[in-house]
Amino acid sequence: MADPQKLGIHPRAITGKKVSRLRRDGILPGVVFGGHKDSTPVQTDLKTFERGYRRWGTTTLLTLTGLDGDQPALIHDVSRSTLTGRLLHVDFLRVSLTEKVHAEVPLHFVGESPAEKAGAVLVHAKSEVNVEAFPQDIPHNIEVDVSGLLEVDDSIYVRDLKVDAAKVEILDEADELLVRVVPVRVEAEPTPAAAEVPAEGAEVVEGVAPAEGEAAAPAKPGAPTGAAGTAPKPAATAPAAPKPGAPAKPEAQKK
Repeated sequence: MADPQKLGIHPRAITGKKVSRLRRDGILPGVVFGGHKDSTPVQTDLKTFERGYRRWGTTTLLTLTGLDGDQPALIHDVSRSTLTGRLLHVDFLRVSLTEKVHAEVPLHFVGESPAEKAGAVLVHAKSEVNVEAFPQDIPHNIEVDVSGLLEVDDSIYVRDLKVDAAKVEILDEADELLVRVVPVRVEAEPTPAAAEVPAEGAEVVEGVAPAEGEAAAPAKPGAPTGAAGTAPKPAATAPAAPKPGAPAKPEAQKK
């Protein structure tokens, strides 16, 4: 068991919207709760906490100093700005070294899969598992060795995880998938449909009515046209009207 990490905290008198002033001064607001006691507003140095949190995560046992004696605790949750990612608030959970707690332990994938080297892809189904243990026995992470994944469909399940079963109980279902090898799927690019062209030497049939909206094909020069393809005769020319004032032509005498 690693020695608990110490973090100095102090009671916090400023609450509500005024805590933004604390953040501007480099102070991180928080709260300590659990352990059959009332919640206590606290504050800690922002930079000191941020440096430690990168190493601790939520599974490292801490010793909080500055309240009524040293208090063992776990980091239960942190809040960050959705715009800047800056820490806004931290929740500490009081724990007892003689009572088991539940925790989410991250998975640390190690090794190199021969199947992945050959061009396949590893699909990760889970990034953490739920465990039950005494606070001092919670692992910082659980390693998952993927070097045994040799070919497509090879998989690792929760039941394959290696932990000290005397200290840590994994609460997730044994048949839950952690990682699997899948083939790479390459989607073919769609090809434009080729225009239909008559085969070489094929005769184009004339006289077939064009489809609606299509132009009729011109007839060959000198070729006779059928009834459907006969061009309309020109209309008969009407006799020219007499010029104004001109005498009318006499009608032909009847024989």
